[in-house]
Amino acid sequence: MDQDITSADFYRYFLLTFVISWALWSPFYFSSNVNEFWVLLGAWGPTIAALILTYRKKGKKGIRKLLKKILIWKVKFKYYLFAIFGILSIGIITVFVHKAFSGNYPNWNVILEGMGLGKGQVVLAIALSPLFFLINTIFGGPIAEELGWRGYAQRILQQKYNPNTTGIIIGFLWGVWHLPLIIFLPKATGNMPVFAYILLMIAMGILFSWLYNKTKGSVLLAILLHGGMNFTHGFLGADILSDKTLLFIQVVLIVVTAILLSIQNKKPIAYNT
Repeated sequence: MDQDITSADFYRYFLLTFVISWALWSPFYFSSNVNEFWVLLGAWGPTIAALILTYRKKGKKGIRKLLKKILIWKVKFKYYLFAIFGILSIGIITVFVHKAFSGNYPNWNVILEGMGLGKGQVVLAIALSPLFFLINTIFGGPIAEELGWRGYAQRILQQKYNPNTTGIIIGFLWGVWHLPLIIFLPKATGNMPVFAYILLMIAMGILFSWLYNKTKGSVLLAILLHGGMNFTHGFLGADILSDKTLLFIQVVLIVVTAILLSIQNKKPIAYNT
């Protein structure tokens, strides 16, 4: 356990993360026609802040130790399944629950249009989904953010708080961190209402904390879970979740999942890597 970690490290990290990302997202504050490339650029704020503070305190050795968390891949196969398919599975259950209550399925053509496909090309959409998942994970927020949120912040906060409390704190701040996008580019966060989005991020923070501790601090698995979340909510579900009933069911199911898994998430991992 890192005995030299202090509360000041926590405050410095989140302050620096917000400053970097919100500054890089500043073009959105002045024009609605700014290229969405800036979303990805600002998404690197959590990792950039983690690298800066790690180098400042522990030099190159600390950087290498932090980066090694991406290489932790020898974990039980069930955690890979959860990371990649967990949120998608909840999304599918959401659709059937919605059908049971409303009698209608969502408009699937919205998903096909989002993938650049025509009506009825469902089989092709399924076949291309792994490619879209990979592209989203590599070039979207998962790789840009997770070395910071989980690799750095999770480790720091678990020196002071239990894993569940840590997940709640990071999840809340993670949601607030998205505020410039929620306000100025709402489609980047699925056009979700602020309250629903922050509640979702808090629940996801607990899920990430559970997975992080079950996989010995694997940032790789956190990246995959983030990819699965973005693929389900951002890419496939952004327009569909404009249906408030569907959104409500989805958020409730994820919150319930987080509560159930939190029971198994009371002890932090041993930091020996």
